Amino acid sequence: MKRFLLSLLLFVLCPCLLPAGTLHVLILKRAARTELSFAQNYAVVIGEDHFYGPISKENRLLLENANGKMRLTLHNPQKNTKKSLGITNEKIDIVRSLGKQVDFNTPRALSSLQSRPLPAGNLNLPKDAHHISPFVTLRQAAYGGNITYSGPLTVYAKNGINIVETVELENYVTQVVNCELGGEKNLNALKAQSVMVRTFALFMVQNRLAELEKGNQKWAYFQLFSTPVDQAYNCRKRVNDKEPPSALVKQAVKETSGQAILRNKKLARVQYNTCAQKALPKGVICQERMVKMARSGKDYKAVLTSFLPGTHIEVYDMQFLSSEAAHRLKQALKSAAK
Repeated sequence: MKRFLLSLLLFVLCPCLLPAGTLHVLILKRAARTELSFAQNYAVVIGEDHFYGPISKENRLLLENANGKMRLTLHNPQKNTKKSLGITNEKIDIVRSLGKQVDFNTPRALSSLQSRPLPAGNLNLPKDAHHISPFVTLRQAAYGGNITYSGPLTVYAKNGINIVETVELENYVTQVVNCELGGEKNLNALKAQSVMVRTFALFMVQNRLAELEKGNQKWAYFQLFSTPVDQAYNCRKRVNDKEPPSALVKQAVKETSGQAILRNKKLARVQYNTCAQKALPKGVICQERMVKMARSGKDYKAVLTSFLPGTHIEVYDMQFLSSEAAHRLKQALKSAAK
C-alpha cells in the first residue's frame, strides 16, 4: 500500500503546473503484446527507485503479458539486436527526462544498459507532459494504423497490458476537438466544442478523483478513457497523422484556454452528441444544432448557455488538482488502509 501511495503522488499535479494542468488518459486497454517506437531518447523507470537508460530513440520497446506481469524487451531494428529488461508486476514509467542528473543527449548503448538508482525527486510526469512534441508511436489495431503521443507514458499489467498517457490539458482538448469537429470552418463553433470538451474532461476527472479518495482504486492510474466511452481522443483522424488539427482548431482552443461551463461556480455536467434526425434528451447538446447556431453569427458563449440555462462560461480554477488536494487524498488512503 505504501508503494501505491507514493506512485499516486506522482500522478497528481504540482502547483507550479496548475495553470495548464495534465490528465491521465487510458490509450491502450488489456493488450497481450505491443511495441512502442520513439521519436526521442527515453528512459524506462521501474517502480519508484530504478531506471534503465537513457535509451536511444532508435530502440523500440516490446511489452508482453506474462501471467499478470509484464515482460520488457528492447529491440534495435537496425542491428536486429534485443535486450531483456526482465519481468515486472510493478508499473513502469516511460519518460524523456529525469532531471539534470541524467543526460538524455547521451543515451547508453543497448549492450551496456543496466538498472540504476533513480535520482531523488527527479521523476515528474506532469512536468514531462508539457513537452508536447512527438514522443512515442503505438500501433492501434482498432483504428487501423499508428498514433503518435506526446507522452510520457505509464504502463501496468492488469488482465493484459494497459498504457496511460499523461497529457497536457489543452493538448488533450485540441485532439478531441479535432476528432469531433476537425473539419469545421466556423471559429465560434470550434470554440463552443473546445469549452464542451474541456468541461466534460474536468468534470469526469474531478468525480473520479473523488471516487479514488473514497477507495475506488480503479482510478489510481487513469481518470479518462481515450474512446467515446468518455470522449474521442483516439480516432481515425489521428491514425498516421492523416488529418492533424487545423490552425483554426488550435486557435479556438487557445482563445478559450482554461474556460469551462459553470453552474453555481461548479463544473456543469455536460453531455453532447450528434443529433441528425433524432431528438436528444433535455440537457444534451446537439452538435449539429450548436454548429448551425454558431454559423448564424451567435457567439460561442451564447450558443452554449442557450442549451444549458443557468450556466455561465469563465476560466475555471482547478483546485481539485492541486498539491493540497493530493495531500488530502494521500491521508484518506492511509486511513482507509488501517
